[in-house]
Amino acid sequence: MATKRVLAIHDMCSFGRCSLTAAIPVISAMGIQVCPFPTAMFSNNLTYGNYTFSDFTPHMNGFMDKWQELGLSYDAIYSGFLADAGQIAIVTDAIRRFASEDTLIVVDPAMADNGVLYPVFTPDIITEMKKLVSRATIVTPNYTEACLLLGTPFDKTVPNTQRIREVCSGLAELGPQKIVVTSVPAPNEEIKVASYDAATATFDESTTPRIPFSTCGTGDLFASVLTGATMNGASLHEAVLQAMDFVSCAIEYTYRSGSDYREGVQFEPCLSRLIR
Repeated sequence: MATKRVLAIHDMCSFGRCSLTAAIPVISAMGIQVCPFPTAMFSNNLTYGNYTFSDFTPHMNGFMDKWQELGLSYDAIYSGFLADAGQIAIVTDAIRRFASEDTLIVVDPAMADNGVLYPVFTPDIITEMKKLVSRATIVTPNYTEACLLLGTPFDKTVPNTQRIREVCSGLAELGPQKIVVTSVPAPNEEIKVASYDAATATFDESTTPRIPFSTCGTGDLFASVLTGATMNGASLHEAVLQAMDFVSCAIEYTYRSGSDYREGVQFEPCLSRLIR
């Protein structure tokens, strides 16, 4: 059997574990070939505050032209952090060129957290991201991103189950078949992940202890495990649980190590959980 391939459309940070440097080892450990499609090259992740980067936009169409010339195909297309709103049209074009009816499309609308957009973005990213979300099989926003996509106020108070279900069903109305909302506030020092399958109207909530450690890249790890698990035949609920288990392992290991949070989570010791 041929190894499955995923086209991973993310930025690349040379230092600090996130985006492609998270997606490539994680999905590879799950037995899937990762074909990176960089959106930008960063010297280091944004948590350092000071960085230099190179926008990869001028090269992206040429790469896709060459892949078409070579007759390449992908079993999944998985997008994450983009350099700006303008790159959404390029990702949409990649879906048009390389997706068939059976291609898994995973969109992680990585643009915000803690109630606000990342400082590198302007509000037009929200309007454009809705267009990309409409093309997705699975969309994986955190709670902030879900609120922005729906145009609803972000509230740090703990939402009840009915509110979370309304958020999920609202996102489904934008077009994706399956919704996973991460980083949902929960009581008792926990954090929640909600999932919703529009085809069956199946809604699930899963909680995990909140570890007092915050850094970049945790959403990338979660979405990468979710993508790999889905490609390997897991149900949505099974994929969510596997992603939660892996991310919790990585965060706890990093927290106990006392390492600099700016380096991202030390997920490498947890990769054995994923190897098939």
